[in-house]
Amino acid sequence: MLFAEPAPRSFGPRRGGAAWAAVLFVAAATAAAAACQPWLRVRFDRLFGELFGPPAWQSSAGFTCLCTSALVAVMAAAETGTASSRSATRPASLMLTVIMACVVTAHLLRGPGMLRGVSAAWTVSAHVGAAATAALVAACAARFGEHRRRGAAGPRG
Repeated sequence: MLFAEPAPRSFGPRRGGAAWAAVLFVAAATAAAAACQPWLRVRFDRLFGELFGPPAWQSSAGFTCLCTSALVAVMAAAETGTASSRSATRPASLMLTVIMACVVTAHLLRGPGMLRGVSAAWTVSAHVGAAATAALVAACAARFGEHRRRGAAGPRG
């Protein structure tokens, strides 16, 4: 005889952060795609013609953006549902993306400079890369915060 209904059992790991994982993958793909495009163009294209600089990955900031976003995406894809996996990948992902954001910000603050002796301007892909970098940092910070809250609520061992 059952006097009470049994509690429902859940045997899988909780997937509360699936939205942040999706944001992470989209931001990483966008940052990598933006790093494959030129970040510089000639400012006065009516005078000098439409001229773009080399792909962004040939600069230190673009290469950092490309490689870090790819590495963070691979780390997130390889992450399993275990606490040890999350505690290894999430702080590392946050650290890498913060360093990437510092490098990209310093590059943007320095200004576009000159392109083949003519003043240059940033392209749309440079702005997209910077926005994707910020979104990647936000996603990694949210996933790390979720891991910290889940770790603080669970048993210590």
